[in-house]
Amino acid sequence: MQKRTVTMHYGIESREFEVDEGRVLGIIEPRRVKPVKHLDVAVKESLMKPIGYVRIRDYVKPNMTIAVISEDNTRVCPVDRVIPHILAEFEEAGVKRENIKIVVALGTHRPMTKEELENKLGKEVVEEYEVINHMWRNEDELVEVGLTDSGTPVKVNKHVVEADFKIGIGNVIPHRVSGYSGGAKIIQPGICGAEVTGETHWKAALIPIEEVLGVVENPVRWEMERIASKVGLNAIVNTVLNRNREVVDVVFGDYVKAHREAVRTVDLIYKFKLEEKADIVVVDSHPADLDMWQAVKALFPAALAVKKGGIIVFLTPCPEGVSKEHPEVEELGYQPIPVVKKMVEDGSIDDLIAAAHIVMVREVLDRAKCIIVSDGLSESLACKLGFNYANDLQEAVDEALKEKPNGRILVMRMGAELALN
Repeated sequence: MQKRTVTMHYGIESREFEVDEGRVLGIIEPRRVKPVKHLDVAVKESLMKPIGYVRIRDYVKPNMTIAVISEDNTRVCPVDRVIPHILAEFEEAGVKRENIKIVVALGTHRPMTKEELENKLGKEVVEEYEVINHMWRNEDELVEVGLTDSGTPVKVNKHVVEADFKIGIGNVIPHRVSGYSGGAKIIQPGICGAEVTGETHWKAALIPIEEVLGVVENPVRWEMERIASKVGLNAIVNTVLNRNREVVDVVFGDYVKAHREAVRTVDLIYKFKLEEKADIVVVDSHPADLDMWQAVKALFPAALAVKKGGIIVFLTPCPEGVSKEHPEVEELGYQPIPVVKKMVEDGSIDDLIAAAHIVMVREVLDRAKCIIVSDGLSESLACKLGFNYANDLQEAVDEALKEKPNGRILVMRMGAELALN
C-alpha cells in the first residue's frame, strides 16, 4: 500500500509521521480563508460601525478614566495592530493619556514580562501608557462588585472597576470552558479573582465536552456575561484570525451582540461536522503550545472525534512544562473524576481552577488512551499525569497501530482551535 507522509505543527517547528495511505480517514484543520486586505482599515471601519453600541468618541467624555483590557500572550489577537486605533478614538474624544490604563487580562496565567508586553501591545504603547498585569492572587488589587447566582463573591481588578469606560480586546475561537473565547471572557476569567474563576471553571468541568465546546449559548457563557454586566464592561473589539494568524474579521460593539457576530465567522473556519469517528486521532496543540495548561485544549475536540476506547496521539512541545501557576496539576496528575470531586468537597484541594482543569482532561482520558509526544515533559512526568509516552511522533503512531491493527487515523492540525458538531 502507498505510504503517506503527514506533517504536524510543533511550536514554530514541525514533526512528521508516515502511514499507509488507506489508513488516513481524513485531515481536519482550519479552513483557508482570505484575510482582510488592509488590517488598519478594517479596524477603523469596525470602530465606525459599532454592533449594538455607539462610536467610542460619541460616548466618551474628556474627563473620563479609561480601562483598556487586553488579552495576554497565550492568545493570538494582534493587539499591537488594534490598540493604536482604539487609543486614537480616546485622543479624539479629548481623554488625557494619564487617564488611560491598559490592564492585561491574565486570568490565572503568569505575569507577562516587559519584552512580552512590548511584543503584544507594541513598544510605543508600553512606553507611553500605564500597563498593569492583572494580579489574580493579590486581594489588595481586587474589589467586590456583587455575588454570582450561587452566592460567590465576584472580585475583580480594581483598576478596571474604578474606570469610567471599559473596553476589552481579544480574539474568538472555540473554547472548552465557555464555548468560545472572546466577548465577556475578557472580564471573567480575564480580570477576576481566584474564587469566582474557580466556580466558573468547575461549572464548565461538570458539563460534557460536546455540550460546551463550540456551543455559544451555554450556562458558563451566560454567567460570564452576567459578571461582565456587574463590572460594567462597555464594549469589546474582537478579531477572528485564519489558520495563518491573519485577521479575517474585526468586530466592535456590545460584548454580547458583537461577540455573536464574530462567532458566525469563526464557525466558517474552525467548526466541522464529524462524519465518522476514528480509531486513532493524531492531534497537535498548535498554537496553544506554551505549557500543558494551554496545550490540553487540543484534546477536547480530539475526544469528540475518537471512538470510545480508541487512542489519541497528542503532539505538544510544552516548553514551560505543566503549569507554573497551578502546581497542583503536576503534583496530583489527572486523577479520576470521583477522586477530584471528593477532594473538592473535603477541601483537600483548594485551587478549584486546577481541580476543574484536572476533571476536564480526565474526561478525555476516560474516553481514550492518550500517547503524548513532548520535549517539555519527561516520560516519568507524562506517566504521572496519566498519559502514555513516546519519544517521537512516528513511534507514537506505530504504537497506536499495533494496538489497533485495523484502525483508521483522523489527523487534526491546530487542534487547540477546532470544534466539531
